[in-house]
Amino acid sequence: MGKSIAPERRTRVDLIVTAAIVVAVVVAGLVVWATSDARQAHLETAPAAPSTPAAAEESPQTLRVAWTAPSSATRIPQLTAASVITADGGSVTAHDPATGSVRWRYTRDDELCGALAAWPGGADRVLAVYRNSRGCSEVTALRGDTGLRAGARTSDADTSVALSYDGDYALSVGDTRLETWGTNMVRGIEYGRIDAPVNPDKTPGRTNCRIFSALPGGSRVALVERCDGDLGYRLTVIGAAQSSDEKIIQWGTTMLTRTSHGPAPQIIANTSQAVAVYDGGVDETGETGRIPGPRIRVYTPQAEPVSTHPVSGDAALPTSTAPVTDSGVITAWTGTGTVVIDGTTAVPMYQVPGAIGPGSVMAGELLLPMHGAISVRQLSDGHEVRSIPVDRAGYDADAARPVALRVLGPWVVEQRGATVVALSS
Repeated sequence: MGKSIAPERRTRVDLIVTAAIVVAVVVAGLVVWATSDARQAHLETAPAAPSTPAAAEESPQTLRVAWTAPSSATRIPQLTAASVITADGGSVTAHDPATGSVRWRYTRDDELCGALAAWPGGADRVLAVYRNSRGCSEVTALRGDTGLRAGARTSDADTSVALSYDGDYALSVGDTRLETWGTNMVRGIEYGRIDAPVNPDKTPGRTNCRIFSALPGGSRVALVERCDGDLGYRLTVIGAAQSSDEKIIQWGTTMLTRTSHGPAPQIIANTSQAVAVYDGGVDETGETGRIPGPRIRVYTPQAEPVSTHPVSGDAALPTSTAPVTDSGVITAWTGTGTVVIDGTTAVPMYQVPGAIGPGSVMAGELLLPMHGAISVRQLSDGHEVRSIPVDRAGYDADAARPVALRVLGPWVVEQRGATVVALSS
């Protein structure tokens, strides 16, 4: 028989090292737990998915306030397939549109940068974006029906961002960079300031660009930017996802202005066929390349000019609201009225002076917020059918405090500054 092997003897130093390692692992685990979303967040889910309300068969004759809720982190009403979403402080809440009762709520200690209800006809998600030391970088995706977690991501971001989506991608855009995300929260592209680029040769060669506006559409992102060497503002159209060799696809880029003396033009529509840019028309040089006065300029997805349409509006498009896309049209508020844009060609159809924000479509008719009323109009030509009186309790809409209107089933939902108001007939 062979000799038995004596067990290893552990010295006092071995035991001390082992104990130190165990303590370090435990401490690291506690730190991760204490700083994780699970530790900081509180989630109240819905017991079951609510029924999706049927579309209204006719627009209302009268309207009254059903409920109100604070929502300082949204610019237009956010709607899932069945709920109204509000975002305020650190909480994102889904409400029953009829009563305002809470269906689900997600709360974190961090401050909200914004919330976006996206893909209501498909994945039906709510994206809650929170601010930390890296900017608006913490993103949690929640199911629109029950509030259950559906994904999360984190990455570098600016200190404030604007959120939007199309049929394929959500977009988060700040002053220096933007990102697109699919329904699974996988990033499509990052563009602009990238602190540690993995493939620095995969992006267009412009540097130190400031981004002034951007919108997704047709699997592309249209943006207005100004980069090193640019005398004026530039329109750029890029792919919303990388190419097969992991490059950013640039569909086209062109200079919009010869100087940067005036306010930057703003993207107000991005469709599968065209891009619409609001240009306030301020140019101190007097050169002929820029027509004085506000207008909407239409471009191809390759950033080639198509047409120009004079409109009334402010020199700088108000940023206190955002365009609303609904039933084949896009409504954009210019500060003095609302322009109704074809959702395919991006060509303006007509403008309604005196409107105080973007509107939406209900039962085939266009509803637009007006002072003391909601105007019901024929969608095709903007002819007013009737006016519904609305008491906004002293809310005095202006360039800094517009009213954005959207529709969920038979309910009309307004964003009045930092408050969401649901109206029922």
